[in-house]
Amino acid sequence: MPRLAPSGVPLIPGILEWGILAAIMLLAFTMIRSAGSRRGLELMPWPDGLEYAASAVNLAAGRGAVLHFGGYTYPSRYTGGYPLLLEFFYRVRGPDFVFFYASTFFGMISVFFVFMLARAYFGRAVATIAALTLALSPVFITYSSLVMSDVPTLFVTVYAAMMLVVATSNYVSQLPSWTRMSAWLIFGLFAGFSTIIRPTNVVILVGLMLCVLMVPLERRDLRNLLSAGVAVALGFAIPVAWQLHQNSINLGSAFASGYSWWVPEVYGAGGKTFSIAYLFGPTMPRNPHGNVIVYATTLLGLDGMLGDPGDARYFLYPFAAAAFAIVGFIAILRAPERSAARRLMWFGLGYLAALTGLYCFYVFTDVAFILPGAFVLFIAAGCGAGAANRYMRQVFKNPNRKPYKLASAASVIVLDLLLVVSLASEVGARLNAAPENSTMVASLEEQDSTLPPDATIVSNISLQFLDLYLGETRSYVGLNSMDPGERFTDYHLHRLYEKRAAGWSGPVPPVVFDGEQMSASAADSIASAIDAKKPVFLILAAPESQQYADVLKGELDQMQAKFAITPVSQNEAIAVYRLSPHD
Repeated sequence: MPRLAPSGVPLIPGILEWGILAAIMLLAFTMIRSAGSRRGLELMPWPDGLEYAASAVNLAAGRGAVLHFGGYTYPSRYTGGYPLLLEFFYRVRGPDFVFFYASTFFGMISVFFVFMLARAYFGRAVATIAALTLALSPVFITYSSLVMSDVPTLFVTVYAAMMLVVATSNYVSQLPSWTRMSAWLIFGLFAGFSTIIRPTNVVILVGLMLCVLMVPLERRDLRNLLSAGVAVALGFAIPVAWQLHQNSINLGSAFASGYSWWVPEVYGAGGKTFSIAYLFGPTMPRNPHGNVIVYATTLLGLDGMLGDPGDARYFLYPFAAAAFAIVGFIAILRAPERSAARRLMWFGLGYLAALTGLYCFYVFTDVAFILPGAFVLFIAAGCGAGAANRYMRQVFKNPNRKPYKLASAASVIVLDLLLVVSLASEVGARLNAAPENSTMVASLEEQDSTLPPDATIVSNISLQFLDLYLGETRSYVGLNSMDPGERFTDYHLHRLYEKRAAGWSGPVPPVVFDGEQMSASAADSIASAIDAKKPVFLILAAPESQQYADVLKGELDQMQAKFAITPVSQNEAIAVYRLSPHD
């Protein structure tokens, strides 16, 4: 007799179930790759993806989770959790590692874990629907192809949830205490690690407290409660202590923030990172509605109404899935005999509610912020779809059904159709999208193979980006300290020169133009390199606006008065020139 999971299915999936899971994961992978690799390779959106990748490379180089460009090291805006994950893959694969592949990998593993978790506690049908709605979630698909922390955080959260249900299961409660404590320790470790990926994930502890309060543990004597608490606290403290140590080294204080170092006007003491005004007032980027409306409509699957009227697609999951999720929550939470399932639901609800509530007060709005807590919505949607369809079949089997029951059964059919159409539409839209590849990255890789390793490169492209794709053996000089907001211009260099103008005395990489006139010291440095027979090149990213094009033309005119500028190559992304003395 095979051992059964709490849902009554065999603990080990059968061949058919493995086939279903493989098909869903293949579908998810196809959706992720459908749009191409341009944004992932370019580490977009900047500066987020750029900083994550740079921090991982610098961790591998022994510098810590920091930025390093122009010959100097600076703190990153972000905590080190996600760069630690990227560093692992970077060390395994080497410099050829494509950073966004890590997000794709964690996305696939998240689909797998959601399927297995839902199957163990709710059955095969629920697992299939939960994994499928996650795999076809637009925000999940998009962020699985980016060097962003949202999908890896989802993976860490789902694994923490699995450890929680293991630690609180009836089976484990009968095992030796060290087994239970190990599960609690691992839960704490992953909860703590999710917090150093994104500090707001500390609210995962709200989910823990809520599930223990609403569904008390089987063994809740003082000794066992204290032991579990100590194990969770110890596991949680390990990654957090590492992050505090990194903060002390890189920022001068264990509780300092990289955000406040780079953007003090928003995240510093006088900034307004969190405010009640953001509940219904405008937030960044370009959200005139306020956070409450955005997150409420997202959780109801109605967020497409706030976007382009010609493309009313949802971002997290469709309305039908949201309706089924409500049914699923009610069905599970009203089943006192299913303590393990209720405990998982309360944990997910507590975490999601706390996470969403916190972000309602935040200056930035992004549906991806709540993705790590949304795993419970996909599972609840599967539960609700299963319960609703069982109810529908019972109604149609009953010849004495009442009209209102017939109407409710018909509404289930409508929701089924809406769910199928919504998911199929997402598949169709993704498959019809034209894949985009990165001309910029391909151009830089070509230059990396042709430029001398000791070359000095002057550029309007982000120095950190160049450092990653052209290597640290070359020297980099910024063309200017501007950041007109174009795709490849230097956010970090611009912020450093703003900090210096505000009184900061730290080192900054040199630029040729700090203002409208050429810097005499930078020009002399370039001239000295040329006189020493060192190769000096100018690499320009194509401007995206006429105003910026005019600025670049004026700067080139000034440089031509001092140096001979010879074209080397040009394409739609970059133009490369060789600098030399005038004859």
